[in-house]
Amino acid sequence: MVHQPVQLSDEQIHQFREQGFLILDKFLDLELVDQINTRLDLIVTGHYETGVFPDESHGRAGTSQPNAVQQITNVWRCDRTIASFSFSAEIARLNATLGGWVDARFALDNCWVKPPGSSEVPFHHHRAYVSSIDPCSVITCWIALTDLIPEAGTLELVSQSHQWVCSDQVRFLYAPVEDYRQPLRTAANQAGVEHPKIIQLTIPRGGCVFLHGDLWRGLGKNTTQEQTSRSFAVSSFPMNAQFQPPGVGYGYIFGRYRMVGSLEMDESFFPILWTPNGYRTPMVELYCQDALVPHKAS
Repeated sequence: MVHQPVQLSDEQIHQFREQGFLILDKFLDLELVDQINTRLDLIVTGHYETGVFPDESHGRAGTSQPNAVQQITNVWRCDRTIASFSFSAEIARLNATLGGWVDARFALDNCWVKPPGSSEVPFHHHRAYVSSIDPCSVITCWIALTDLIPEAGTLELVSQSHQWVCSDQVRFLYAPVEDYRQPLRTAANQAGVEHPKIIQLTIPRGGCVFLHGDLWRGLGKNTTQEQTSRSFAVSSFPMNAQFQPPGVGYGYIFGRYRMVGSLEMDESFFPILWTPNGYRTPMVELYCQDALVPHKAS
């Protein structure tokens, strides 16, 4: 199945920049969604095709409660089929277009699995978690691998909250001890927004939502008895992104890839994925194919 490139309209780009998010009900063909799910079925149980562990893996099967939220960061390290989506030039191009950038490099990927009864994920904005990067600008393509519905703990967000003047702090995003919407209310109060309107997204399998890094978002509780919610997210930085000086910002994951004596981001871990002239970091083609680009005959 050949993926058909998405051409965003001026209206869609304006909508994203005004509201902080953009939904595409149809993004990946369901055969491609099945490819991702097949590989994730192995990964969530600790079976890694490359033999390399992800940077984070919370709620692992067999080591956590059956209804624990599962979240895996930098899944590309575990599996080259997953990497073929994480390193897709198409996703990077769309993230860059919406971000107003002329190019894009890989930031990170995440898999989220919310089984029946799983708890909420507190409201937050992505910027707080990438504050060790300069510029602190990130766009995420969040892909629905199952139908995302409010009852199963879908994404919740507040339109235009990326424009708020407020602060956030890094917090543990699993099994929150406080009301998961409290960080949102605190931020809204700082921004002078009295009654923030929370939108619970409904996205069909294969659809996606693009999220501005400053947009406030969280995940609701999965109140269903049988439906597991699963998503895969790919985030991009502009190509000129580099590290802040040591000690500046939060860099729990990013900091482990910092080079001594340099603020540059190593392309082996943060490859350049899309530029107008077609340049991509050479290691990407050595590591995996691009799932959304027709393969060249060998």
